[in-house]
Amino acid sequence: MRGLADCHIHSELCGHATGTPAEMIDAIAWAGLYGAVMTEHLPLKRELDPDGIYSMRGDIDLLYVAELRDMRFDWDGLNLVIGAEADWISTDVAWTKESVRSAREKGIEVVLGSVHFLDGWAFDDPDQREVWDTKEVDKVWEQYFSEWCKAAQSGLFDVMAHPDLVKKFGHFARDAAQYYDEASRVAASAGVLCEVSTAGWRKPVGQLYPDSLMIELLIQRGVGLTMGSDAHAPDEVAYRFDTCARTLYELGARQVAYPQRERRVTWLEL
Repeated sequence: MRGLADCHIHSELCGHATGTPAEMIDAIAWAGLYGAVMTEHLPLKRELDPDGIYSMRGDIDLLYVAELRDMRFDWDGLNLVIGAEADWISTDVAWTKESVRSAREKGIEVVLGSVHFLDGWAFDDPDQREVWDTKEVDKVWEQYFSEWCKAAQSGLFDVMAHPDLVKKFGHFARDAAQYYDEASRVAASAGVLCEVSTAGWRKPVGQLYPDSLMIELLIQRGVGLTMGSDAHAPDEVAYRFDTCARTLYELGARQVAYPQRERRVTWLEL
């Protein structure tokens, strides 16, 4: 897998993963990757994460940056970018903006944007899966992609993570194609990168995030794609990357993006 970069990796600091940052770095090196982006979840509002299970605690984010800087210095030849994953909180966009601004000020070099909450409901949390039984799937998809598009257009994020996460448990809108079309148009207009995540292959849906139709539309519209495992354990780093790279090539991609500090991008050949 030399020549590829895993642009979405978490450690135990996020509250719901295993593996120290050092163990995740070891896994990156073991996988033979060209590079990687560590992307811990930025601290969330207390009412969304009172027990600290979805994100870093507010008192360790600076330590996270310092630790990764030290490891980057110590590991000769390791192409490591210090990143973070930030939630788009639709009910408090001002808070989202301040969270991302503060993260960049503290040394975060690349920010992934994601939508995990809809009106306070963590729709992808297995412990809240039963809430789906009370929802109309089409309306959830409509709300999810409405917020996703707002996030993509906000200018806050370098990469939009796992674009169709809403399908995680196998719930599909009757006309999913309309959402993929609109989302790809918005991403192209906004100039934001989009992630192709192999994490979906580990989840009940059993598919890449996003769907192959959306990947094709993103490629056709010139949107840069990153590859990410969304690893939450050392053995998930670069999960099925060879298969993902072949799939992207078959869908028409010839390069993938490796985002860098100051919004620069390194392009890696497939």
